[in-house]
Amino acid sequence: MYNLRLLRQLRYSSVICNSTPPLRFLASQHKRRPQLGVVKSNQLEQLKANFFDSRNELNDDEWQSLRHTLIDSYKYIDAHNVDAYIIGLCGGAEQLQLAKSYVKFLKDQGKQPNGATLGRLLRVYSAAHGTRTLSDAEQSEILSICDTLRGAHDVLDATSCEHLIHGLVATKQHWQQAVPLLEMMKLTSSPTIAAYSVLAAKAFCVGDTELAWRLLEEMLTLRKLPKCEVYISLLDYIAENSSKLCTQLERLLRFLEHHDILISAKVGTRLLALAQQQPKHLQVTATRLERMGRCANCEQHLERVAISDAQFEQLRDSFLEKVLVGQDVFQKSTPEEVARFKQHVEQSAPYDCVIDGLNVAYSTGVKKPPEQLAKLLATVVRYFKERRKRVLVLGRQHMRNWSKQAMHYVHSNASVFFTNNLYVKVNSIRTTKPKLLMYNINRSQDDPFLLYATLRSGQETDFFSRDLMRSHAFLLGNELKPIFRRWQQEHQYSLVTQTQTGKIIVKEPIRYRLSVHQVGNVWHVPCCESYTPQMPESFEVPQRWLCLNI
Repeated sequence: MYNLRLLRQLRYSSVICNSTPPLRFLASQHKRRPQLGVVKSNQLEQLKANFFDSRNELNDDEWQSLRHTLIDSYKYIDAHNVDAYIIGLCGGAEQLQLAKSYVKFLKDQGKQPNGATLGRLLRVYSAAHGTRTLSDAEQSEILSICDTLRGAHDVLDATSCEHLIHGLVATKQHWQQAVPLLEMMKLTSSPTIAAYSVLAAKAFCVGDTELAWRLLEEMLTLRKLPKCEVYISLLDYIAENSSKLCTQLERLLRFLEHHDILISAKVGTRLLALAQQQPKHLQVTATRLERMGRCANCEQHLERVAISDAQFEQLRDSFLEKVLVGQDVFQKSTPEEVARFKQHVEQSAPYDCVIDGLNVAYSTGVKKPPEQLAKLLATVVRYFKERRKRVLVLGRQHMRNWSKQAMHYVHSNASVFFTNNLYVKVNSIRTTKPKLLMYNINRSQDDPFLLYATLRSGQETDFFSRDLMRSHAFLLGNELKPIFRRWQQEHQYSLVTQTQTGKIIVKEPIRYRLSVHQVGNVWHVPCCESYTPQMPESFEVPQRWLCLNI
């Protein structure tokens, strides 16, 4: 079965991608199996209502009818994958008996469930484990399935490894067998958030906290956010081991602080419950922020987001080395232009604010006429002039052709530096001859210039751009990224919108910290509504906070 699947992928790759070496294409395809198709939700609910509602088992005729219905009704379901699909439909925690009933039906029919079907069955065991402790017999069944799957191949694909991990963590004595399976996943792909999270949660549950923390740090290195269940498992462990409360809870808070993670409301509720269980060791109160970042509960102001002078120097030096020297500027510019820009900055700095002119101009739409673009830029310059701020505007040479009146105002009230226009080579559809087209609408190409001027100008300088600076933060690495994020939060202005009357609404920097941190002996913990797998990139004030005292 394993070799046949590889041959099918090889044949598929040769059909759609003749120019790509087959083995290279195959390697990328082999990372994870394509997922089964999804039945529309209303059809799915109808199938469940017809066959599964309030049932622990179906008779042979009913299972046979369900198989034929799925195969006949959906072109992507066939005799090879229908069994795994049916087990997937029985995926609820309360449907373990139903899923086992179908596997028994297959065996009674003389059919051996394939690897995908058994893997899906392990997921059902895992779902049941999430609501109750599995019996010794059920855990033995899990081990039997795992032995079958591992006996089929010396090296398993990533999907099979993940199924086994979910099954093994549902056992009491054999969960550690999942650790090498996580390493095996890395041979063909990056382990998923679910695989990391379920194993880390199990490690916390049984008190292997060092393994759990190692997995969490590894996840964040890969920019994968742990699921809520991981933190809840740790809090459950703390509730049963009060002597560990101070060390483990503070380690959690430091972890959330360092990685700029917001816990979900679900985790926040568990923290509040923990405080009720351990009132002598922990006080937690739900709170909100008042003006200027003042906590409504303890009445302390949140810590300023500003970084130290030493951190700023480290950030500035590392940025120049890792971001500017590393092709970020020279790829879209020339050494001569970069030298001319640096000379301009040295002669005209310091500034109060550096503005990305094109980013501002295109903030309300890229198809506006040049006259409107110029007026919007002039309005932003006026915003800072009225506040007696000294401004540098960065742009491209083609902006000289914009409205003379508006651009005259910009030149009269700001220092201006225009870099060369960007051109891209494209092939004409009619002549196939290469043509050069001016590439005006690119909001991020001036970011290195913008950040260089801002950092070079000093600790007090702000910048104006809607760009989230993701790539630049990533290039700085895990150690400096949190420092860059804090600096960015304190210094970034952006345009929210422009009203019909021409007035602009500007989002000003938030000067206090929005992440978990300690003020005196009190921790302030922001919460989001629900878990999301993506790291937050914009700077918004959370509506929910916890005020916590250990």
